[in-house]
Amino acid sequence: MTDLSTTYLGLNLKNPLVASASPLSKKIERAKKLEEAGISAIVMYSLFEEQIIHESLELDHYLNRGSESFAEALSYLPDGGLYGISPEKYLNNVTGLKKALSIPVIGSLNGVSKGGWTGYARKIEEAGADALELNMYYVATDMDMTSGDIEDMQVELVAEVKSAINIPLAVKISPFVTSIPNFVKLIADAGADGLVLFNRFYQPDFD
Repeated sequence: MTDLSTTYLGLNLKNPLVASASPLSKKIERAKKLEEAGISAIVMYSLFEEQIIHESLELDHYLNRGSESFAEALSYLPDGGLYGISPEKYLNNVTGLKKALSIPVIGSLNGVSKGGWTGYARKIEEAGADALELNMYYVATDMDMTSGDIEDMQVELVAEVKSAINIPLAVKISPFVTSIPNFVKLIADAGADGLVLFNRFYQPDFD
């Protein structure tokens, strides 16, 4: 029988077939079927930067709503910053897949800006992920921001995430880059261990 074994991000795979990020990884039963069908690794569905930020702001909103009406209400609940706000379901799914599967499980973090949310890269690692895929995108709305500014921001993001984890990091990029070879070099220099081509995101449309 032909040996199809290979490596990806330093991980040993029995073949080059890797299930990309999709809803199929949300259910352990489906992930098991992928493994039984011959998949050698699975990339989790993405955890979005916006989701993390939204949950934080939403909780803070409901904790503070109406507190200006009664002075004593300010002491009912602690400040939102004291809460361990996190998409626990995602992290639990990472742990669950690791326990259920014998193939590598790769987490997927989706975002574009630097900030405290990148600490979730470490949480995904702690949940058991064998590697992390950073899915980057940016919808340009600021007319004063140049393409170079956007690329610099994304390169800095790669460096920040890489410094937060000890597992391999793959970066999934958009095809809408002026010079892909140069951008790839910058990402590699920032610490990326691999590259995924290409992501597909929201594109402005005009009727």
